[in-house]
Amino acid sequence: MDPRYEATRLIDVARMLKAADRAAERERWPRERLARFQQERLETLVRHAVARSPYYRERIGDGPVELAALPTLDKATLMERFDDIVTDRRLRRDALLAHLDGLGRDDLYLGRYRAMATSGSSGRKGLFVYDRPGWVAIGAAFLRFSAWAGTRPKLPRRRMAYIGGGSPTHMSRRGSATLSIGVHRMLALPVTMPVPEIVAALNGFAPDCLHVFPSMAVLLADEKRAGRLRAAPAVVTTSSELCTPEMTEAIGDAFGVRPLDLYASTEGLWGATCGAGAGHHLFEDLAIAENVDEDGRPVPDGERGTRVLVTNLANLAQPLIRFEVSDVVTIDPEPCPCGRTLRRMRSVEGRVDAVLHLPGTAGERVPVHPLQFGVITSDRGVREFQVLQRGDTIRVRVVMRAGEAPDAVAERLRVRVGERLAALGVREPDVEVEPCDGLERPPAGKLQIVVPESAVPAPA
Repeated sequence: MDPRYEATRLIDVARMLKAADRAAERERWPRERLARFQQERLETLVRHAVARSPYYRERIGDGPVELAALPTLDKATLMERFDDIVTDRRLRRDALLAHLDGLGRDDLYLGRYRAMATSGSSGRKGLFVYDRPGWVAIGAAFLRFSAWAGTRPKLPRRRMAYIGGGSPTHMSRRGSATLSIGVHRMLALPVTMPVPEIVAALNGFAPDCLHVFPSMAVLLADEKRAGRLRAAPAVVTTSSELCTPEMTEAIGDAFGVRPLDLYASTEGLWGATCGAGAGHHLFEDLAIAENVDEDGRPVPDGERGTRVLVTNLANLAQPLIRFEVSDVVTIDPEPCPCGRTLRRMRSVEGRVDAVLHLPGTAGERVPVHPLQFGVITSDRGVREFQVLQRGDTIRVRVVMRAGEAPDAVAERLRVRVGERLAALGVREPDVEVEPCDGLERPPAGKLQIVVPESAVPAPA
């Protein structure tokens, strides 16, 4: 890597540490003060977007900036109008995608920008780009979570194992590359690596802290109970996938520590569990989150929405104003016992494009959210799984734990999933269970998502 890039990373990480300390002060601000902070940042963002983005210049006029009056933006429009949305005329969608194809460890585009690509369960690609100040804000969010988990840098250096996205274009990999400047002794592994190899690497490294996708953490918990994984981290954190209560319990039982979960989106909406109360605190000084129904109307706290409108207050390179994120969430109306004033997502039920719709008893289509499949997670015979929809049939691919009778586990799951779907109002649930030797992870590394069958690799 160019030595200039190494110097850039050192400068950026130093700025991230300072920004994280300032952000920590805002966690306990009165709600009125936080609202004023958000409005000031929003006005700066909108003025910048109107001045430098042809797309926003067309859609936002002069006058007072009122969030509810601003237009929304979806992923399809983001990709179609990418070149007009960004605020630097040198940024072009096709050139950035080509840059990502040959991405190195922490390459900067034009010496200033970090680009990332995402693909949800629907398979629709998203392209996101941050300038250095915007990326500092993202790094500060991760360091804030590290402080909550008790893993901020110290001497002697911590031994941190990071098992993240398999693709170098994933935000988790980009963030890990930026922060790998020697403040921790780091072991970075792709989540797509075979489990025995991950276990061997962890045993050799003996991490104090382990950060991992929830589905991989469950597999490692199984390895821990079997005695094959000897590593005993004092801190376990998860991110990037839906972490059900059953998964949290299984991970905590095996490692003897309750994992903290990080909710981090490339779009800029971040949150984290604090260990004191249920749900994820939203980092509201980084992004504004509006929980809305299918018609875009605000949903009262305590009620489930159908999507979230995200306004990233830190990204001036690619303004995301009221960007539609298809997560199904409920905002907790009660304050958290920890004393932080940041609102909490009481439940995160996965992305709406990962919601299945099955025939109901009254002829309607019944939505089935990913959390409904916790009956699979809680079964001790299950090592890992995927749920897929083929027409009106639910197909469950399952890797069994050693010593389990595949036919017995398959029948048990078929009955339990069927009963759960029937309780939701699904008419004559059609459930198939397919025992597999292994499940191949897609490049991003995420596994336990509910998706159309055509969108995932065949079982290994």
